[in-house]
Amino acid sequence: MPLDGITLNLLKNELSQYIVGSRIEKIHQPSKDELVFHLRSREGAYRLLVSASANSPRLHLTANAPENPATPPMLCMLFRKHLTGAVITDIRQLGLDRVVFIDLAGTNEIGDSVTFTLCVEIMAKHSNIILVNSEGNIVDSVKRIDFTQSSVRQILPSFRYELPPRQNKMNLTENDAETVASAIKSCVGKRLSGAILETVEGVSPLISREIAAYASPDDGLACEITDIAFERLTKRLSEIKSVLESGDGTPTMLIREGVKPYDFTFTDIEQYGFTVTAKEFDSFSQLLDDFYYEKDRFESTRQRSLSLLKLLQ
Repeated sequence: MPLDGITLNLLKNELSQYIVGSRIEKIHQPSKDELVFHLRSREGAYRLLVSASANSPRLHLTANAPENPATPPMLCMLFRKHLTGAVITDIRQLGLDRVVFIDLAGTNEIGDSVTFTLCVEIMAKHSNIILVNSEGNIVDSVKRIDFTQSSVRQILPSFRYELPPRQNKMNLTENDAETVASAIKSCVGKRLSGAILETVEGVSPLISREIAAYASPDDGLACEITDIAFERLTKRLSEIKSVLESGDGTPTMLIREGVKPYDFTFTDIEQYGFTVTAKEFDSFSQLLDDFYYEKDRFESTRQRSLSLLKLLQ
């Protein structure tokens, strides 16, 4: 259930309507991997949750913000020092990769204008939230990465911020669908779903399987698909390209057993048949907020059940 680059793109466009132009009033850090920004604009007040948790990295507006600790952590105090009162001027994405930049403008202690960028990297266990100054140097981050943890890219205060390594995949907003389909077909020794995942930037395993199932239900080798399968592959890629260009994705939660949140996406999913049901939402923020709230609630209930069972035994 990763937040893929295409869903993130649609979410980013949605967020820009609410948070660009808003001012940061408060900052809280409910846990070591999460930050909540209290924003205010002419349209109203919002809470932006940004998480670098390995299990649920994400950003979205929230109505279910976690409780705050009695004493704010040092990182939270640092972020408050630099960003309280700052205005969000833009929100950008690195291609269709899972990296989002939130640009901010404010003033320092002596009243001079300053700018910062909040870099949100949504990459499973490598997820991070990094504050970068106008010179491109790191102020601090939720997760510090030193030389013992990575010889390629260090995330430490005063170090220059470097972008995460790119995977050289094809962006559907920059290439036509047929060109991307041809690149997928040229993958040797890969099943179609694997070739799609390896070739197309921003797609999750769920979407890769969905595209493959539509084009060629047996998910055979990509280099051996028929002309009809190639046409269907091109058609499905073209539809996703249209969604990206129009921004008309459908925020959808997939639910198992009628109540358990299983996955989420931006389009209809047919690969599971009747084993899951789909629930549509008005916005991607609402989708993610409800999905992770319900997911955490189910996990909490499961842990309590296990504890009770252990006690009874």
